[in-house]
Amino acid sequence: MPTIAANASTDQLNTTQISDFERDGYLAFDGFLSPSEVQELNVALLEMVAKLHADAQTGEADITSEEGRLNHSGLRICDRAKDYDILLEPGITLDIHTASVEELDHSYRKISSPANGHRSFAALAKHPGIVGILDQLLGPDSILYGNMALCKPARIGVAKPWHQDGGSFLYKPYDQGVDVWIALDDATPENGCMYVIPGHHSPKKHTNLEDFMIEDGELDEADAIPVPMKAGSALFFSVMLPHFTPPNRSDRRRRAVQLFYRGSGTRMITKAEKRIDFVDDGTPAT
Repeated sequence: MPTIAANASTDQLNTTQISDFERDGYLAFDGFLSPSEVQELNVALLEMVAKLHADAQTGEADITSEEGRLNHSGLRICDRAKDYDILLEPGITLDIHTASVEELDHSYRKISSPANGHRSFAALAKHPGIVGILDQLLGPDSILYGNMALCKPARIGVAKPWHQDGGSFLYKPYDQGVDVWIALDDATPENGCMYVIPGHHSPKKHTNLEDFMIEDGELDEADAIPVPMKAGSALFFSVMLPHFTPPNRSDRRRRAVQLFYRGSGTRMITKAEKRIDFVDDGTPAT
């Protein structure tokens, strides 16, 4: 079961929590953000959706329709000025020129780089609680490697297959990467909460099918455990921790924000170096 800190306002981990992280690859904190902080981020999400919707209708945003792997296909609206975009769920047929903001808000899968699009997410990346914990897990001066806002729309949100985020990141050493996943709605097994396999944070071979995903036979999924989280709770986990989220079969959407950090001592690597550890079929790893 995950380690839950009833009071996550402190930025000091105890020795047991640090040992748990090293052994299991993750720590979960209940009530990491206050209800008002969660509300601020959800308002910020809607503001970004509304801005992209308006820009798409006036021709000030780029609109593309991507095909290919399931989880990377679909309608995408890109902001030209701030370098962030919104990707709709696969199979959604939405005419952005006639759709409402509400329809767009309940149809997207991901907003890439929300810290570029809204000050609230830029501030979250520097949250004292996050920085304090990262200082203990990665050392001081950790680097924000990326960020995204995730949504599983009610009834149509598709699964994210088993994977390791480190398989897509171009830096080493792998144990110097930590992701922070914060629930912005209550996350349950029914609407697509995180599942993890504790203690398996070594490189696994991946393949490109509906997504960049761990190959069959690399994991024993019987060891997987769900990590249900209340809105405002946070999951800190190694970029090497295998994780998965199921489809949303419920009537409630599931929103979250994920921040990716690497230690100041990491070095950037090439795609060829990455393939050695994560891909055995020659397929690019990113």
